[in-house]
Amino acid sequence: MKRILLSAALVAICLAALAGVSPALAQSGNTWTINYYNNTNWAGSPVMTQYSPYISFNWGYGSPGPAVPVDNFTARMTTDAFFYAGAYQFSAVADDELAVIIDGNTYLDTRGQGQSGKSFAFNDAMSQGTHHIEVLYREYTQTAYIYLSWLFVGGGTTPPPSPPTSTYPPVPPSSTNVVTKYGDYTPCIQHNTHQANCFVSDGAWDAPNLGSIHMEPQITSWNICVADTTTTYTNPQGQAQSYNCSKTLAGWFGN
Repeated sequence: MKRILLSAALVAICLAALAGVSPALAQSGNTWTINYYNNTNWAGSPVMTQYSPYISFNWGYGSPGPAVPVDNFTARMTTDAFFYAGAYQFSAVADDELAVIIDGNTYLDTRGQGQSGKSFAFNDAMSQGTHHIEVLYREYTQTAYIYLSWLFVGGGTTPPPSPPTSTYPPVPPSSTNVVTKYGDYTPCIQHNTHQANCFVSDGAWDAPNLGSIHMEPQITSWNICVADTTTTYTNPQGQAQSYNCSKTLAGWFGN
């Protein structure tokens, strides 16, 4: 594993991320499974699980969800992603600590190093095929955030394909504020947290409950919609993907 100096563009991406702006995400159409633990050692059973098309989270002084403490929690993020042969640059930044493990090999590990908030990048020559990626994240106190992305930088015999075309409209950008009969979701939009954090039941006999909201993936496009309806959009990777409207009516998440 060889670390390299960050380019000016990458530094700008990281600084934008810390300012609350989504960084450039260049991944492979993969989905991350994220398990959260209410301790600092990834011990026991996860207290919350969510799914995301990328690792781009800034919880500020909060937490990923009601079951996760504000301080002293960990997360294990895993995915199987397809790569074309060639060199890829991985970039990451976290507060407090993270480790990046690809196919069982550790390429970056800041645990116990006192490097909270420091940006890192490394290159890895990937063979063509599906690779297992695991990211370990640990938060102690104060602010909590983690970002990870990768970019093809060259080499190999098969270049990355052009983004697939789709006849479906792109996922609409999130509204800056959303209020439904089940609560004000503006704080969840601002802090990039799960909709369960803003959900309030209206007390009706057939209304969704907090447990059912927790079972949903996190909303990726915040817009008022009709609960449990399904539509198809072109996702950020250029592929057609089915999206469901949250029971909260507050927006769409991918299947």
